[in-house]
Amino acid sequence: MDASRRPRDKQPRRRGYLASWDGVRKLEEKKFSKNYSYETIAKEAGLASDDQVKRLFHPQWGRRVQLETIEKIARVLDLTPTDIINRNEWSPLDKEPNVDKAKILLSDHSQDTSFAQQLRRALEAAELAVFITEAQFSDEELDGYDCFLLLVSSHSADISNIVMEEIGRVRQLRDAPPDGKPVIMLIHVGSLMSLPLNHALHKELQGIPQREWPQTDISTLVQEVLELLEAGPPVLIINSDDWGQFLQNVSSLNLSRNWLLTYIGEDQLLKLGALVNDLINKGDRRIQSGYSYWGVGPVQMWDRACNDPTYHMRKNISEFPHYAKQLAHLVDKERYNFVSLGVGEGRKDRSIISDFFNRNHSAKPREDFLYIPVDMSLDMLRIAVEKIQETNPLPLHRCVAIQKDIESLKGMQEIAYIAQSLGAQKPILYGFIGNTIANVESPKQVLNNIVNAMRSDDLLLFEAQIINTSALESQELLQETMESVRREYLSDSFRRFAVSALLQNTDLTIDPTEKDNSYIVDVYLQQWKYGQVLHIDCFFENNTDRSLYMTLVNEQTVKLNEKERIRLYRSRKFTQPSLQKFVQANDLSILGEKHYLSEKATGFMVMMLKRQNGGETSGSF
Repeated sequence: MDASRRPRDKQPRRRGYLASWDGVRKLEEKKFSKNYSYETIAKEAGLASDDQVKRLFHPQWGRRVQLETIEKIARVLDLTPTDIINRNEWSPLDKEPNVDKAKILLSDHSQDTSFAQQLRRALEAAELAVFITEAQFSDEELDGYDCFLLLVSSHSADISNIVMEEIGRVRQLRDAPPDGKPVIMLIHVGSLMSLPLNHALHKELQGIPQREWPQTDISTLVQEVLELLEAGPPVLIINSDDWGQFLQNVSSLNLSRNWLLTYIGEDQLLKLGALVNDLINKGDRRIQSGYSYWGVGPVQMWDRACNDPTYHMRKNISEFPHYAKQLAHLVDKERYNFVSLGVGEGRKDRSIISDFFNRNHSAKPREDFLYIPVDMSLDMLRIAVEKIQETNPLPLHRCVAIQKDIESLKGMQEIAYIAQSLGAQKPILYGFIGNTIANVESPKQVLNNIVNAMRSDDLLLFEAQIINTSALESQELLQETMESVRREYLSDSFRRFAVSALLQNTDLTIDPTEKDNSYIVDVYLQQWKYGQVLHIDCFFENNTDRSLYMTLVNEQTVKLNEKERIRLYRSRKFTQPSLQKFVQANDLSILGEKHYLSEKATGFMVMMLKRQNGGETSGSF
């Protein structure tokens, strides 16, 4: 793109409106009296979807709606805009033409240039400024655009690295404060949306609105782009009276302890699709960390592994409270709430609540204390909360779970937003314990996501598995240590856990006499940016003398050739110096730390961390 086509510096755009609480009441009354659904209202108003209608009916979401859209919805419900919006906020002058046109960058990686030109003309007719590029663009060129439209077709798999790089840079700019721009939409040109462009690209596109052409006509595409542009960034809105009444109602429910108030944040079908794509990706078949604990079977197997004396986690769970509570004085129990990221089987969280938050004169936290366990697995959330409620029960309205994957920046921002809102803006102690950092695909990116969501007075209780540097001083000691670690992951209980996700999500069958030979553990030392790290990879390997076949949940059959592998689990053990450098390089200060090492030279380190100014905010492991 040449310099003459760069957009002007970004100017303020119209902010939109939120319905008043009286306006919501009127909207609900009209919706009920007319027996309309959100979809019906959107259709009658000429809107492309019911998303804008839902936003208007739910101002607590903080998603503003533009004047023209409010007028359309009001007409359908026989209301006026000032019935919905506070009269002193409503400004008809907003209807004057907006000289600052929204700027659209249209990146065309399809094979149909005529469609790009048709779409451009339609967008320009809607008073949008459109710039088409088929070449790569710089971050400076991207800054200033309000919307990024990506056109792809089936051949885009051949240039997936270029497309992924574009999406990554646009998402990074979008997710940075303050305005959530540019918004992103993917349009499949002449190719079915369900067509996997390729494994990695399919995963990168999750969470981005996708449409098909010609299945979706151009006028509808334009309307949906306009609606995306109208959506502002989330605004924190809490009606204290409504929230107080809600808490009072929930607290008065006479229910058994097996009930759990939960925010469901993940689209399970999308997650299932991502798992399928990981399993069909020949050459790199795998089950990523979150899916290892996804479902009743894997959760049950993990709980058993945590009680197996031959697997290190049992010792870790029993020793953790003694070392962690030595950092409890760094947390003001009268101010902080607790958000547990990757909740585990619950015993560690139980000890944190007891040692960090219980008042000295009682066996429970303060009355307004809030505990938020977070995990991608609903079954893991349930088993963890059950353990906590056994000995230190919290009221139903003071234990609010979030089912969400913490590995995405947007997901982590949403978790923090909910926790801050429900917790009356009190500071948060985030718990990221149990060596979760070692199991994710990109530890640096996940830690960055957490840091970016933290406020200046938030704290992070961080734990990771460590290995004594003395165990790496000679080749002989290193081999002994790696073999000791390998035996841990070869334990019967851990093997059953590692394989359980594969067996739950496929119909893979293998003769019992061949089963033991199919589970492989590789341990190796790796040099990385901050020092040394011991890698542990667990695999299912076809060690039979024939090909194996497995059917996935979408009824697709996958052939496993002889010696072909599926990675079931990944973990790491860090040296103490490398772990310290890692957290400090990611904008975190170490307020305190404690560690435990066994006679086998492995153990764990627990740290209390706080965000500092500066530091690294991007990069990969």
